[in-house]
Amino acid sequence: MSGIGESRTELLNWLNDLLKLNYRKIEECGMGAAYCQIMDSIYGDLPMHRVKFNATAEYEFQTNYKVLQSCFTKHHIEKTVYVEKLIRCRFQDNLEFLQWLKRFWMQNKDDTPYDAEARRKYRAVSSGPGSNNSTISVTKRKTSGFSNTSSSSTGANTANNITTRTSYGARRVSNEQVLGLQAELAQAQGSVASLNREVNTYKEAMNIMERERNFYFGKLRDIEILVQSTQDLIKEGVYNTGNADLSKLLNKVQQILYATEEGFEVSRDEVERNLEDNEILNEPGLSNFAEGIQQDRPEHNLITDEETF
Repeated sequence: MSGIGESRTELLNWLNDLLKLNYRKIEECGMGAAYCQIMDSIYGDLPMHRVKFNATAEYEFQTNYKVLQSCFTKHHIEKTVYVEKLIRCRFQDNLEFLQWLKRFWMQNKDDTPYDAEARRKYRAVSSGPGSNNSTISVTKRKTSGFSNTSSSSTGANTANNITTRTSYGARRVSNEQVLGLQAELAQAQGSVASLNREVNTYKEAMNIMERERNFYFGKLRDIEILVQSTQDLIKEGVYNTGNADLSKLLNKVQQILYATEEGFEVSRDEVERNLEDNEILNEPGLSNFAEGIQQDRPEHNLITDEETF
């Protein structure tokens, strides 16, 4: 159980001494590079050329944890690594994992010296005379590692460029859609304004027509009252001379007043209903208007050229 409950100062001193690093905070372990080299110090078979100690982006952190996970899988280490927590570089998560890693290191590390700086520089760990084969193999790993790093960096830059272009294209499409909607809105507002002006014009025309209708209806109403009053006076005997001619004149005027166009005849019931709606049924002379529309209508003008008054 050694290593569990150790302070962060003790853990940092052990880590810096083992890996020849200069970490000042536990949170710096969150990038995953130190964890990878601790495992390399035990087994010596991690692809250190893939480990990024100067990582700054999250995708580079994930690359380090993939290397660490492959090591765990290769050596059948049953330990769940919560990458999503560690990658956030929080103190408590990385402290607990570093404590576990130190305990694992103390249980599995042999007495073989470990040259951390040489491993980070892709050089073989010095093992005395007769190490030419290992040097050549490490040199090959260095070359392939540089190639893989370059291709990885190129792929990352390409991915970033594609992401940038995609986001720019999305913003451009969005702006075009907004401009199109604004144009449609402006056109619709113009149409609404034009329709409102047209409606106002029709309202004014209707008001003028209603005033003219009331004006001429008033004149006809006065004529109707005059004709009815004169006929009543004739019946009472007030006019003793020329009654026949005057009666004929009045009858012609009534025919003109009560005449309608063909196809627009109105029944007596409809006239009475309309008069009731206007509350003028009981006014003098309107009963004759209702009766007159039932009389025979001439097809043309009611006054002929032979008739004079």
